[in-house]
Amino acid sequence: MTALDESSIKKALNNVKDGKDTVSLYYAALARQRADWLVGMNVSRLYTVLARDVGFNHTLHVGRVITPTVALVCQRDREIAGFTPSPYWTLGVNVSVQNGQFAAQWIPPEECSDEQGRCVNKAYAEQVASQVNGANAVISKAETKPGKESAPLPFDLTSLQQYASKRWGYTAQQVLDAAQALYETHKATTYPRTDSRYLPESQKEDIPDILQALILSDQNVSGLVAGADPHRKARVFNDAKVTAHHAIIPTPARTDISAMSEIEFNLYDAIRRFYIAQFYSEFEFTKTSIEVQCGRHLFASAGKTPTKQGWKVLFASDSESSPKDEGEDTDAPVEQEKLPRVSQGEPALLNGAELANKMTRPAPHFTEATLLAAMENIARFVTEEKFKQILKDTAGLGTPATRASIIQGAVDKGYFKRQKKVLLATDKAHALIAVLPPAIKSPGMTAAWEQELEKVASGSGNMSVFMKQISTWICQMVEQLKVAAPVLTKEGGAMAKAFEGAKPPSHECFNCGGEMHRIKGKNGFFWGCQNEACKKTFPDNRGKPEKRIAAEDCPDCPDCGSPMRLRKGKAPGKKRASKFWGCTAYPDCKGTMPFKKSDFEPPRVSWRVFYL
Repeated sequence: MTALDESSIKKALNNVKDGKDTVSLYYAALARQRADWLVGMNVSRLYTVLARDVGFNHTLHVGRVITPTVALVCQRDREIAGFTPSPYWTLGVNVSVQNGQFAAQWIPPEECSDEQGRCVNKAYAEQVASQVNGANAVISKAETKPGKESAPLPFDLTSLQQYASKRWGYTAQQVLDAAQALYETHKATTYPRTDSRYLPESQKEDIPDILQALILSDQNVSGLVAGADPHRKARVFNDAKVTAHHAIIPTPARTDISAMSEIEFNLYDAIRRFYIAQFYSEFEFTKTSIEVQCGRHLFASAGKTPTKQGWKVLFASDSESSPKDEGEDTDAPVEQEKLPRVSQGEPALLNGAELANKMTRPAPHFTEATLLAAMENIARFVTEEKFKQILKDTAGLGTPATRASIIQGAVDKGYFKRQKKVLLATDKAHALIAVLPPAIKSPGMTAAWEQELEKVASGSGNMSVFMKQISTWICQMVEQLKVAAPVLTKEGGAMAKAFEGAKPPSHECFNCGGEMHRIKGKNGFFWGCQNEACKKTFPDNRGKPEKRIAAEDCPDCPDCGSPMRLRKGKAPGKKRASKFWGCTAYPDCKGTMPFKKSDFEPPRVSWRVFYL
């Protein structure tokens, strides 16, 4: 069942499969779930106990998917921290020809460039700049070719999350929740937890009904729908590329867009536009490549001139319909909107030579969008060839349905912290990854599991055999670490070193004198005593514990005589919240009194020396 509107439900009920045809898939999913539980429960407890032996009194969560994901971010952060930038130089010139001017970039020869083709010899670049400025040149290549670009395919969940993260800054979990609401509550779009961007051939018969429903739901898209050709042969229809669920598209049901939240409507609008785009013509353009020879120095320029907008009219103000790849070479010749007409052998004049000093940059920190892409294409980060191919053939790390919760879980568990759109690994994350064996923090474990689970799913493997292998592996790991624990946790041991910088801020407990830690709860930070016999908690005030005022020290209400308690709120006309005394008989009594901190502080001690 791909949608919850009446038509889709009837169609699904008329095509029910026999359970015996899918029971092996059930056993594979059950085995994966049980194995994940065993690893999470046992390995998390194992490393939590070891960390407590070195003074780190917080839970360490370990899992088949979350741990390699955390390791991925830790590795990227370490690479950035250890990156040493090096200088390189670029040279741009203006090229004058018979029909106008255009900009061109110097192509450095091998003798002065690095592996990426960047000039790393300043003196060489300066010499070229002085030689070509004002010099005569010739057009050595002038090539113009027509080109076409097909519309982007409809979304699967991961691509929808990436798109929404880049365009609106939504988190993966926010997108999943909103997409689920569009499916369940509004009946506006199809099942969201899919990893396919294609549609089955049978969906062609629904095209007119879906396009009509889009107009009935929102007259503002009638013009966009009018430009669509429902009979167009679209590449999106491909039975061979449809998995358990097809791409996310609108349903044939009329929907009330006024009942949608802002994020729900934004996602709905994107989903419907990407669907409509399948029935528009291709974006057409001419692509021009020009090379200019000045002595032995080569310059290049590229141009792209639209000749037919096609599906692009649906995304006039949307730069994310064709997002650039991470790490795209920004020093490549920039495609100019229009280049003058030139011919090979035509003379030219170079002027305005501009030398720019630049620095190499590391790969950027992960954002939710790029981390989702990395999880989906995790094979790129694996060196073992046998695992690389398995991960290419499967859905990567996690599934479209679980990746959002994995990332959010890493934030909630204190492994990631958000810095604007960037995800950074915490000290806790770096400490854990430093002590875990490769078998747990590498995506290779997922690959090995998937290999066995695929056998279970196809009926050639046995769930019980797989579970016994997992249990044996966990037991062996526990026994090995029991033996190694004294060495790992001693002063100067691997665990002690790793968690030295990861210990949270501490403070002496006001009640027992023990150690308190700053802890993040569901309602924000608070301080908790680590002494099992005490376990007192105190509110957090800007990173420090705040001592509660004892009940016997609280004043009585001047209006009714009831005891008062310390409250916090905004006074009329004030921008910031402040403390005040409020009557405990509220709302029957609304008595208040100003709070004076000085009344509850010990008198200041003067360190001035007094003499007789």
